[in-house]
Amino acid sequence: MNRYTINDRNIISLGYDEMTKTLEIEIKLQAMHQYFGVTLDEFVALMKASEIENHYFDFVYCQYHFDVF
Repeated sequence: MNRYTINDRNIISLGYDEMTKTLEIEIKLQAMHQYFGVTLDEFVALMKASEIENHYFDFVYCQYHFDVF
């Protein structure tokens, strides 16, 4: 999985696996969220968002099933 460092208030990095459509979000509270069924288009939109954290809460957090590890 490719990981990208994010310069955001609460998000450290993002990772995406296109084969499994899995998005990983590393949060500064020492948690990793793994979201399933995320399309490549949604990942690209998240990466291009001017406010990544807002886009995450509006379009990812409430839309996809996730696990925390």
